Amino acid sequence: MEKLVTRILSMIALVGASASPVCAQEPEEPHASTARAALVGLAAGAASLHAYDVYTTLTGLNGGAVEANPAMRAVARRPAALVAVKAGVAASSILASAHLWKRHHRKAAVILLGVTNGAMAAVAVHNASVLRSMRATGR
Repeated sequence: MEKLVTRILSMIALVGASASPVCAQEPEEPHASTARAALVGLAAGAASLHAYDVYTTLTGLNGGAVEANPAMRAVARRPAALVAVKAGVAASSILASAHLWKRHHRKAAVILLGVTNGAMAAVAVHNASVLRSMRATGR
């Protein structure tokens, strides 16, 4: 099962790293290419952060930790369900920001991924802390 999860997480990270918003050729606004590069980087970050969350959550649960988010407890018990939910959440935020970008709400698109990535970074830091504590206590 761990190999399957590793493969799925690798695919999520690969898709995230190669993601870019798709739109017809339009004249670019000043600074649009910089914002587009930020959006692509944030999209890759979103996929990577969600993949890291799956990895650290499953590692922690296998070591005896408990899912802290009550809404995710039932899902976290089933690795395939966790991967599916996290992939869906990552894809939703990426697609929402691409939609905003396409509608010329470029700042909102970048802000959306920036905020969601900030929240996921906080989760990643927490999960890493839990795993570090587990290793220190020998669990």
